Amino acid sequence: MFWRFGGYANISTLDSILDKTDVTVEELLEESDLIQELKQQNSKLIEYLREESVLEKLLRYVVAPKDSVGELITSEDGNKSGGIGSIFGKGKDRSGSKSDSKVSEPGESEEEKREKQRLKYSYVACEILSSEVWSIAEALLEHPLLLQNFWEYLKWSAPLDPLQAGYFTKVNESLLDKKTEEMLALFKSLDNIIPNMLQHVDCPMIMDLLLKIISLENFEGLDFTMC
Repeated sequence: MFWRFGGYANISTLDSILDKTDVTVEELLEESDLIQELKQQNSKLIEYLREESVLEKLLRYVVAPKDSVGELITSEDGNKSGGIGSIFGKGKDRSGSKSDSKVSEPGESEEEKREKQRLKYSYVACEILSSEVWSIAEALLEHPLLLQNFWEYLKWSAPLDPLQAGYFTKVNESLLDKKTEEMLALFKSLDNIIPNMLQHVDCPMIMDLLLKIISLENFEGLDFTMC
Protein backbone atom coordinates (compact mmCIF):
# COMPACT_ATOMS: atom_id res chain seq x y z
CA MET A 1 0.00 0.00 0.00
CA PHE A 2 0.94 3.65 -0.49
CA TRP A 3 1.76 4.36 3.17
CA ARG A 4 4.04 1.31 3.44
CA PHE A 5 6.55 3.07 1.23
CA GLY A 6 6.54 6.31 3.17
CA GLY A 7 4.14 8.01 0.83
CA TYR A 8 3.48 10.72 3.42
CA ALA A 9 7.09 11.16 4.51
CA ASN A 10 7.70 14.05 2.12
CA ILE A 11 4.83 16.12 3.49
CA SER A 12 6.67 18.82 5.45
CA THR A 13 5.38 19.86 8.86
CA LEU A 14 6.27 23.41 7.89
CA ASP A 15 4.22 23.14 4.70
CA SER A 16 1.23 22.15 6.82
CA ILE A 17 1.77 25.15 9.08
CA LEU A 18 2.17 27.49 6.11
CA ASP A 19 -1.12 26.25 4.68
CA LYS A 20 -2.91 27.81 7.65
CA THR A 21 -4.52 31.19 7.05
CA ASP A 22 -3.46 32.49 10.46
CA VAL A 23 0.14 31.25 10.54
CA THR A 24 2.49 33.34 12.68
CA VAL A 25 6.22 33.92 12.59
CA GLU A 26 6.45 32.54 16.12
CA GLU A 27 4.96 29.20 15.08
CA LEU A 28 7.69 28.79 12.48
CA LEU A 29 10.46 29.86 14.85
CA GLU A 30 9.41 27.05 17.19
CA GLU A 31 9.85 24.37 14.51
CA SER A 32 13.07 22.40 14.96
CA ASP A 33 13.40 21.66 11.24
CA LEU A 34 12.98 25.26 10.08
CA ILE A 35 16.65 25.89 9.25
CA GLN A 36 17.02 22.53 7.53
CA GLU A 37 13.94 23.21 5.40
CA LEU A 38 15.41 26.59 4.51
CA LYS A 39 18.70 24.99 3.46
CA GLN A 40 16.71 22.58 1.29
CA GLN A 41 15.16 25.58 -0.49
CA ASN A 42 11.57 24.95 0.60
CA SER A 43 9.87 27.32 -1.85
CA LYS A 44 6.72 27.82 0.21
CA LEU A 45 8.78 28.68 3.29
CA ILE A 46 11.05 31.09 1.40
CA GLU A 47 8.07 32.84 -0.16
CA TYR A 48 6.60 33.41 3.31
CA LEU A 49 9.90 34.61 4.79
CA ARG A 50 10.28 37.18 1.99
CA GLU A 51 7.13 39.04 3.05
CA GLU A 52 7.87 42.53 4.35
CA SER A 53 6.00 42.09 7.63
CA VAL A 54 7.81 38.81 8.30
CA LEU A 55 11.23 40.31 7.56
CA GLU A 56 10.47 43.22 9.86
CA LYS A 57 9.60 40.90 12.72
CA LEU A 58 12.69 38.74 12.17
CA LEU A 59 14.96 41.79 12.22
CA ARG A 60 13.36 42.95 15.45
CA TYR A 61 13.76 39.55 17.05
CA VAL A 62 17.49 39.57 16.31
CA VAL A 63 18.00 42.57 18.61
CA ALA A 64 15.03 42.19 20.99
CA PRO A 65 16.15 43.94 24.20
CA LYS A 66 16.68 41.81 27.26
CA ASP A 67 15.71 44.41 29.84
CA SER A 68 12.26 45.04 28.37
CA VAL A 69 11.25 41.57 27.22
CA GLY A 70 8.22 41.54 29.53
CA GLU A 71 6.94 44.82 28.11
CA LEU A 72 7.48 43.59 24.56
CA ILE A 73 5.39 40.49 25.18
CA THR A 74 2.52 42.23 26.93
CA SER A 75 2.34 45.46 24.92
CA GLU A 76 1.24 45.84 21.31
CA ASP A 77 2.87 49.23 20.94
CA GLY A 78 5.78 49.08 23.38
CA ASN A 79 8.94 50.85 22.28
CA LYS A 80 12.61 50.68 23.14
CA SER A 81 15.34 53.05 22.05
CA GLY A 82 15.94 52.32 18.39
CA GLY A 83 12.25 51.83 17.64
CA ILE A 84 12.01 48.18 18.63
CA GLY A 85 8.30 47.62 19.20
CA SER A 86 6.19 44.74 20.40
CA ILE A 87 7.62 41.61 18.81
CA PHE A 88 6.72 38.73 21.09
CA GLY A 89 3.07 38.53 20.18
CA LYS A 90 -0.01 40.38 21.30
CA GLY A 91 -1.18 40.73 24.85
CA LYS A 92 -0.76 38.59 27.92
CA ASP A 93 -2.31 35.60 26.20
CA ARG A 94 1.10 34.84 24.73
CA SER A 95 2.21 33.48 28.12
CA GLY A 96 -0.10 30.54 27.61
CA SER A 97 0.54 30.03 23.92
CA LYS A 98 1.76 26.92 22.20
CA SER A 99 5.18 28.45 21.58
CA ASP A 100 5.68 29.28 25.26
CA SER A 101 4.87 25.72 26.31
CA LYS A 102 7.56 24.35 24.03
CA VAL A 103 10.38 26.36 25.56
CA SER A 104 9.33 26.37 29.22
CA GLU A 105 10.16 23.89 31.95
CA PRO A 106 8.40 23.08 35.23
CA GLY A 107 9.24 25.56 37.96
CA GLU A 108 10.34 28.34 35.61
CA SER A 109 9.15 31.85 36.33
CA GLU A 110 7.40 33.88 33.63
CA GLU A 111 10.53 36.03 33.32
CA GLU A 112 12.70 32.96 32.75
CA LYS A 113 10.28 31.61 30.14
CA ARG A 114 10.28 34.89 28.25
CA GLU A 115 14.05 35.17 28.39
CA LYS A 116 14.46 31.64 27.02
CA GLN A 117 11.97 32.46 24.27
CA ARG A 118 13.76 35.71 23.44
CA LEU A 119 17.12 33.96 23.12
CA LYS A 120 15.69 31.20 20.94
CA TYR A 121 13.86 33.56 18.59
CA SER A 122 16.89 35.84 18.34
CA TYR A 123 19.13 32.93 17.33
CA VAL A 124 16.73 31.41 14.80
CA ALA A 125 15.91 34.80 13.25
CA CYS A 126 19.63 35.46 12.83
CA GLU A 127 20.14 32.08 11.15
CA ILE A 128 17.31 32.79 8.72
CA LEU A 129 18.48 36.27 7.77
CA SER A 130 22.13 35.21 7.39
CA SER A 131 21.36 32.01 5.49
CA GLU A 132 22.66 31.24 2.01
CA VAL A 133 19.22 31.88 0.51
CA TRP A 134 19.93 34.80 -1.79
CA SER A 135 16.28 35.67 -2.36
CA ILE A 136 15.92 36.57 1.33
CA ALA A 137 18.85 38.99 1.05
CA GLU A 138 17.29 40.43 -2.09
CA ALA A 139 13.97 40.88 -0.31
CA LEU A 140 15.67 42.71 2.56
CA LEU A 141 17.34 45.16 0.17
CA GLU A 142 13.99 45.78 -1.49
CA HIS A 143 12.88 47.29 1.83
CA PRO A 144 15.75 49.60 2.88
CA LEU A 145 13.64 51.22 5.60
CA LEU A 146 13.61 47.91 7.46
CA LEU A 147 17.40 47.82 7.42
CA GLN A 148 17.67 51.47 8.40
CA ASN A 149 15.54 50.72 11.46
CA PHE A 150 17.66 47.63 12.14
CA TRP A 151 20.79 49.80 12.27
CA GLU A 152 19.13 52.00 14.90
CA TYR A 153 20.34 49.26 17.24
CA LEU A 154 23.72 51.01 17.31
CA LYS A 155 22.13 54.05 18.97
CA TRP A 156 21.52 52.01 22.10
CA SER A 157 23.69 52.86 25.07
CA ALA A 158 26.85 50.86 25.67
CA PRO A 159 27.51 48.15 26.56
CA LEU A 160 25.58 46.07 24.05
CA ASP A 161 24.71 42.48 24.83
CA PRO A 162 27.61 40.51 23.22
CA LEU A 163 25.35 37.73 21.95
CA GLN A 164 22.92 40.07 20.23
CA ALA A 165 25.74 42.24 18.90
CA GLY A 166 27.16 39.07 17.36
CA TYR A 167 23.81 38.28 15.72
CA PHE A 168 23.51 41.85 14.43
CA THR A 169 27.00 41.62 12.95
CA LYS A 170 26.40 38.19 11.41
CA VAL A 171 23.26 39.34 9.58
CA ASN A 172 24.95 42.46 8.22
CA GLU A 173 28.17 40.69 7.21
CA SER A 174 26.09 38.16 5.30
CA LEU A 175 24.27 40.96 3.49
CA LEU A 176 27.56 42.72 2.76
CA ASP A 177 28.91 39.54 1.18
CA LYS A 178 25.83 39.04 -0.99
CA LYS A 179 24.85 42.62 -1.78
CA THR A 180 28.02 44.64 -1.29
CA GLU A 181 27.21 47.68 -3.40
CA GLU A 182 23.68 48.06 -2.06
CA MET A 183 24.75 47.62 1.56
CA LEU A 184 27.56 50.16 1.25
CA ALA A 185 25.09 52.65 -0.22
CA LEU A 186 22.76 51.98 2.70
CA PHE A 187 25.60 52.35 5.19
CA LYS A 188 26.65 55.72 3.77
CA SER A 189 23.04 56.95 3.94
CA LEU A 190 22.78 56.40 7.71
CA ASP A 191 23.09 59.51 9.87
CA ASN A 192 25.99 59.57 12.35
CA ILE A 193 26.77 55.94 11.65
CA ILE A 194 30.51 56.16 12.43
CA PRO A 195 30.04 57.84 15.84
CA ASN A 196 27.25 55.36 16.59
CA MET A 197 29.58 52.46 15.88
CA LEU A 198 32.54 53.94 17.72
CA GLN A 199 30.55 54.40 20.91
CA HIS A 200 30.72 50.59 21.02
CA VAL A 201 34.48 50.47 20.52
CA ASP A 202 34.70 47.99 23.42
CA CYS A 203 32.37 45.57 21.62
CA PRO A 204 34.55 43.30 19.42
CA MET A 205 31.64 42.21 17.22
CA ILE A 206 30.72 45.76 16.22
CA MET A 207 34.36 46.66 15.60
CA ASP A 208 34.71 43.56 13.40
CA LEU A 209 31.76 44.80 11.36
CA LEU A 210 33.28 48.26 11.01
CA LEU A 211 36.64 46.83 9.93
CA LYS A 212 34.91 44.65 7.34
CA ILE A 213 33.16 47.68 5.89
CA ILE A 214 36.41 49.68 5.78
CA SER A 215 38.27 46.83 4.08
CA LEU A 216 35.81 46.34 1.24
CA GLU A 217 37.13 47.16 -2.21
CA ASN A 218 36.10 50.41 -3.85
CA PHE A 219 34.79 51.71 -0.57
CA GLU A 220 34.68 55.48 -0.76
CA GLY A 221 32.74 58.42 0.56
CA LEU A 222 32.94 57.99 4.34
CA ASP A 223 34.57 60.70 6.42
CA PHE A 224 36.03 59.05 9.51
CA THR A 225 37.20 62.41 10.86
CA MET A 226 33.62 63.41 11.62
CA CYS A 227 33.71 61.40 14.82
